[in-house]
Amino acid sequence: MEFIKVEYNQNLERLEKLLADVRRPGDFYVHGSMETPMPKVDVRGVGTLSFPVSQEQIGAIVGQAERAPYGRGRETLVDTSVRKVWQIAPGRVKVGGGSWQETFGNILSSVTRGLGCEGASVSAELYKLLVYDRGGFFLPHRDAEKTAGMFGTLVVTLPSAHQGGALAVRHAGTEAVIDTGGAEFSEISWVAFYADCEHEARPVRKGNRVCLVYNLVQKRGRGRKRLIAPEYEPQIAAAAEMLGRALKATAVPGKIAWLLEYQYSPAGLAFAALKGADAARAGVLVQAAERADCVAHLGIVHIGDSGGAEPDYDGEYFGWGWDRDETWDDDGDEDDDERDEDMRDDDDGESFTVVTVDDSWQYVDEWRDTGDRPVEFGPIPLGDGELLPAGALDGEKPDRQRLTEASGNEGATYERSYHRAALVLWHRKRYAEVLLEAGVVAALPYFRQLVEKGAATRKEAAALARRMIGDWSDDSERWGSYPARAPESGHRTEMIALLRQLGDAGLLERFITKAVTPGYDGSENAELVAAAGTLGVVKAPGVLSALVASRTADRPSECAELLLALSEKPSKSLLKVARALVSGIDRTGVTPPRAEDFGWEPEERRRPPDARFIVNLLAALARLEAGTLRATAAGKLAARPEVFDPVSVVVPALEQIGGARSRTDAAFRHLWTPMAEFLLERSARPPEPPSDWRQKAALSCKCSDCRELQAFARDPGERVHRFRVRKDRRRHLHNAIKEHGLDMTHVTERRGSPQTLVCTKDRRGFDRRIKEYKREIAAMRTLVDLAPATAGARTLAERMTDAVAGAPK
Repeated sequence: MEFIKVEYNQNLERLEKLLADVRRPGDFYVHGSMETPMPKVDVRGVGTLSFPVSQEQIGAIVGQAERAPYGRGRETLVDTSVRKVWQIAPGRVKVGGGSWQETFGNILSSVTRGLGCEGASVSAELYKLLVYDRGGFFLPHRDAEKTAGMFGTLVVTLPSAHQGGALAVRHAGTEAVIDTGGAEFSEISWVAFYADCEHEARPVRKGNRVCLVYNLVQKRGRGRKRLIAPEYEPQIAAAAEMLGRALKATAVPGKIAWLLEYQYSPAGLAFAALKGADAARAGVLVQAAERADCVAHLGIVHIGDSGGAEPDYDGEYFGWGWDRDETWDDDGDEDDDERDEDMRDDDDGESFTVVTVDDSWQYVDEWRDTGDRPVEFGPIPLGDGELLPAGALDGEKPDRQRLTEASGNEGATYERSYHRAALVLWHRKRYAEVLLEAGVVAALPYFRQLVEKGAATRKEAAALARRMIGDWSDDSERWGSYPARAPESGHRTEMIALLRQLGDAGLLERFITKAVTPGYDGSENAELVAAAGTLGVVKAPGVLSALVASRTADRPSECAELLLALSEKPSKSLLKVARALVSGIDRTGVTPPRAEDFGWEPEERRRPPDARFIVNLLAALARLEAGTLRATAAGKLAARPEVFDPVSVVVPALEQIGGARSRTDAAFRHLWTPMAEFLLERSARPPEPPSDWRQKAALSCKCSDCRELQAFARDPGERVHRFRVRKDRRRHLHNAIKEHGLDMTHVTERRGSPQTLVCTKDRRGFDRRIKEYKREIAAMRTLVDLAPATAGARTLAERMTDAVAGAPK
């Protein structure tokens, strides 16, 4: 199979035929503004204009101006009921300045691109300087051809304080209104339109609008027709009808992706950057989509497959591949189509035959909306029958292709893919459906929009939330060929915040129970505290206590932080959460089943509790005035030194809690006393160094090699032992030494056959004990300083003082 198999939409052939003739880009008007150094504008009899143009200079201009006429048939008339504006002839106006030539060149480039006349020889000739003073206007009209080759008009508005004076341009039933009254004084604003468009200047309500008017002129060669405004209204109307019918029904693909002709990089992908026929067709489809209540986005389509392959040549293989994506230039465009052909020609000698297709993928990412803003959808799968135009990739070699050499028992494998820009459309009523194809993360930005719109979209937001909550757990385990985005802690936190904003306590309860609790990592705590207010005093304790009961075993510190934050506003209802946390102490640190027993790897190992768990737990219980529960918690903590290590966890916690009041506290004493007794039992006297090389060893394996290893470990006098065995048996001995924690090194002596494993005993166990002893002595010093004011505590403190004094220096 030489090419990747692609399933196209076969039901929109009419749309393809309709768009086949849409190749000229551009619109009937274009406008913009730019912050730039101001031009030098000299008016004879007035002087150089200052910006914004002052009222004094306006008066001087009017003193040199005449009323602008208008044409009616062959007549030229002056009638202020039709046109009320002052004009200065171009021969009396000089426009220049150091940067004006470059600025005006940029404006003209934007005009030709926006009007769709790139490739034509276009120039701009100054026609007049106009002043619309208060009440100035011009009724609807069309511009006549004032000079040979004129096809349009460019109006550059100079900085001048005014309100009103908007320009309205109409063509083929569509009207655009451009108001320059709000422009900054540091900006030049402009609008251009075709001469065959009807337009009007609406009255200036305040101030004065000052503008330079240019004739847009096309240098026409023999056979070239005059440029006129692109007219795609029939195609837009027909496309809108087809899209509405095709995308609204639920029994058909939810979206379509129209592949663009040119290559665009992800960085350079934008509606404003589309070229030629891509720009023309995108313009038609975007307008048609709006009429059909559909949405439009740009994205990068990824289509690929992988599997087993055989190279189509003999000889030694070292691996090869090519990547046409590297032909994108720095501007994000493919400027030279010949470069693609060159790469394809170079690939003729490097080919393979597909043996099996084991995996395939189709998805879209790198989204942009019609305002050319990035959209956070992430990868959205592309279903069969959603790609247009049919056959667009037929015969196209992949953009990326790689063959991996065979190794061991594994044969050669290949991977290949297309990466093309596309315009993607779907119906607004199916917005959530399309996004949820990619999972809840893709739908989250849309849900945010619905929530932020308030009451108008509350019902739709709630419906989407129910679907997202139902899918959340499945998405947490989502996997597949395309890079799906599984929800993470930040997404859970955002969802809690949005559900609070939505104000639906039932949905919030369901989300915390179904989605937050299974993935809880503590980053959600601030939002959970805020959510308690939305849930109310009836629901909040049950929901949060269930979370704490479920997660204290593996997230003890995070659960304690949650309780502490909740306790800032103490309430008896929170005792239910506190009891769940204290009860969970018994399960904290219990080792879960080994992953290898089930053939899967857990998402995250359990985190051991630290000192902040104890500090936060006891502080929260103190705020809640739960003295009995606090004492119970202290007893549970003290009873499990294997989990709540006295040296690294409990004593540092007591040190943080310490203070005059804490030493008289029952919970403090319930922790201090067992810690003192534990440390004295272990380290009242320094550890005795071993008198021989004997090690405790009880190997589970009973093979001859392990029996020999066990005998060596238990031998008090032998320090070095040699095992002359083959490689697999040496590896077995390596594993046995590691698994049973034997204090010995092992190296292979690479002489003879089989080679010899040399094992040498060392004192690392005793060295570890000495380090533990030093840490325990330091912990006893701390406990002495924190001793409660009781007779029993004083006795234990005196014993610890003696132990510290007797410790080796």
